[in-house]
Amino acid sequence: MLILLIFIAYKIAKNMQMLNVFSMFSKLKAGELRDFSRFVRSPFFNGRNETVKYYNIVKKFYPGFDNKNFTAENIFQKMYPGKKFNMQAVRRLNSYLLKLLKDYLSYKGLKNDPFYFDLSLSIQLSERRLYKQSHKQLVYTENKYSRLTGDYEFYFWKRYLIERHKNSLYSFEGNDHLASEAIIKRTEMFANHTAAVICKSLISLFINEKNFGVKSPANNFYDLTRNLMLDNYIKALEETKSEYYPVIAAEYYQAMSLLDPDNEYFFAEFKKVIETGLDEFSYIEKINFYTIFEAVCTLKIEKGELKYSRDLFEAYIQMLDKGLYSYTPGGEFILRIFRNIVHTAAMVKETVWLEKFIGEYTQKLPADSQKSMGNLAEAVLYFESSEFSASLQKLNSIDFELFHFKIDIKNLQVKLYYELGYTEELISAIDAYRHFISGSKFISERYRSISTGFVNNVSRLVKLQQNFSEEQRYFAEKDIMNTEGALYREWLLEKLNKM
Repeated sequence: MLILLIFIAYKIAKNMQMLNVFSMFSKLKAGELRDFSRFVRSPFFNGRNETVKYYNIVKKFYPGFDNKNFTAENIFQKMYPGKKFNMQAVRRLNSYLLKLLKDYLSYKGLKNDPFYFDLSLSIQLSERRLYKQSHKQLVYTENKYSRLTGDYEFYFWKRYLIERHKNSLYSFEGNDHLASEAIIKRTEMFANHTAAVICKSLISLFINEKNFGVKSPANNFYDLTRNLMLDNYIKALEETKSEYYPVIAAEYYQAMSLLDPDNEYFFAEFKKVIETGLDEFSYIEKINFYTIFEAVCTLKIEKGELKYSRDLFEAYIQMLDKGLYSYTPGGEFILRIFRNIVHTAAMVKETVWLEKFIGEYTQKLPADSQKSMGNLAEAVLYFESSEFSASLQKLNSIDFELFHFKIDIKNLQVKLYYELGYTEELISAIDAYRHFISGSKFISERYRSISTGFVNNVSRLVKLQQNFSEEQRYFAEKDIMNTEGALYREWLLEKLNKM
């Protein structure tokens, strides 16, 4: 038994050794494979001829490495004909190849961001006391990276590194009297980088807590943020007309609007940023700003401040005008954004606009979602136009099991059954909805609470219809007002008041 276990462990270890390197190897694209071949054969990167030979043998099994002849024993015989099989030798060759793969990927990553190559050359020249050449290279690097837009967290950091080396270079040259400007600029870039990173970190912590219910032990970080008094720093940048004010202000006001949604000043400034101050940012960063603005408005709306649905609707119009609705310019419409635009347009009663939007943009959705999302959008439109039968027909044509937004279907289905007076179907739908809420692992606690409150209130309306009393109507209204999720409150109160 012990011998059997040792044999099994040996086979597992042998297979894992093979898998470790070749699972990475298989992910190389065709162009990368050509580059890696040159990398392996270069004496500068690889001084072992046996690794070159090993690579040429195993490369023939790329990309799947699933051929029946791809075994450690067969590879060994090709490497060392006539010799007794030695797994240790195969492990050694795999280890060499794995290191080369990691070195290649690291080198490729650095080449994709040539800044560090440019700066490193200047540093290497200065370490060899070639200060004139180093200074020339540094000026070239500074000019090359002085006008970048977007990804400012890394932009400020790169500018900080430039000024840091410039400061050192003046010291090496014995020109300390020239270092003053570099010291000031270095400090400025570090401060801007710090402000940007703090704002992004605050947003990440907030989203982590809301989406995943993770309570972060970040009190010290929040204390640090408060003590740094970023608001004073932002105001100073504005007063001095700093060229970086729009960028840092945008990062700051989006973070503060999310963390303190009741602060009208933060919201107004963030709205101003959305409307006028995003030209400096990259395409994907612009989408991220609108996503945070969407989250801020949604938090306000869910608290019952429905007037912010108009701000959100106007922001969506701006996104459409700027083509900010896909992950890449001109790409497929992001499903989540499409869905949110439909519901927001319905909320502000822009049915004419919504009909035009559905007709123009449904075809831009991913092909596998066009039909279902188009039907949901039309179902919402028909519901807002009080065409309840047509709305239910559209809703029933959606394949529930394959559709992402199952809660939307269930919410609309419950409202439609109520509007159409389908009491038995409604009671059954409410029961199914409750089971769906309790059984799904993919619903956040916040939406679980909102959805539970909604179906409980609809159930109460049904009972009140069947056995009405003013006393029960009063308690029902009180419960509706106190239930989390103001998105459904207006409709629930409307149905209650019609009794």
